[in-house]
Amino acid sequence: MSHRGPGRPAIPDEQIHFIWRISSDHPEYGEDRIALEIELKFGIRLASSTVRRYMLKKPAGPRDSQAWRTFLKNQAKAIWCCDFFVQHTVGFRVLYVFLIMELASRKVVYMHVTAHPTLEWTKQQIRNACFEEQPKFLLHDNDGKLGQLGRPLWVECAGKRVSCRSAFDVWLWQEMGIRGVPIPYGAPNASAHIERLIGTLPRECLDRMLIWNEGHLRAVLKEFINWYNRGRAHQGLNGIPDPDPALAAPKSAGARIIAIPVLNGLHHDYRLAA
Repeated sequence: MSHRGPGRPAIPDEQIHFIWRISSDHPEYGEDRIALEIELKFGIRLASSTVRRYMLKKPAGPRDSQAWRTFLKNQAKAIWCCDFFVQHTVGFRVLYVFLIMELASRKVVYMHVTAHPTLEWTKQQIRNACFEEQPKFLLHDNDGKLGQLGRPLWVECAGKRVSCRSAFDVWLWQEMGIRGVPIPYGAPNASAHIERLIGTLPRECLDRMLIWNEGHLRAVLKEFINWYNRGRAHQGLNGIPDPDPALAAPKSAGARIIAIPVLNGLHHDYRLAA
């Protein structure tokens, strides 16, 4: 007998048995290796797609850890995200903006600007941001400024051992009691919320004006972020991160709408007149 699917060439039962036997004995073998094994040992040339179709499919076992998306969803209220982005001035000076966002609310909890971002400078910004409260986890990328170790290092603190990929993570755990969580390599979507913020700032603010110096950039971002947190409607959040208390007041019918200018009218904060 032979097996033939729609538009597929026949394959004898004997060859199917070869594929099934090898894949059942060695589930770690991929289709390419099995195809090579059969060609070299039995003189039968099979396409990798054919081997994949007939090889034994092992049921997926329980995961050793929860999925990344599940982790973010379950721990959102305990996670902050941080990242840098670059802004150029009219004099072509390069400035670095450091941002920290609270994952659950999308609120920007901290922002600062520097021309020389070092590891020690970044540590001080974390201290400043955690003056009143601090997260359980800090999500970040694999930036070289964070002192990459090359390979994970197990660090113990308060009876717990965690794996750290950078000097920044070691400091976070030992000095601040915060678990640094670097995203997977080459996967910026793993920190999509702050990446979206970094896209929003140029798109809705910085690309629409000239930045003169560090002080100017800090003042512009401070005003925009205040509106971003307290007056800008977020579609992904279906709300406002830290709404102005005035927005909770009862809405009167027939009230007049007013527009409060943000950044000299670049944006407007729409409210009902008192």
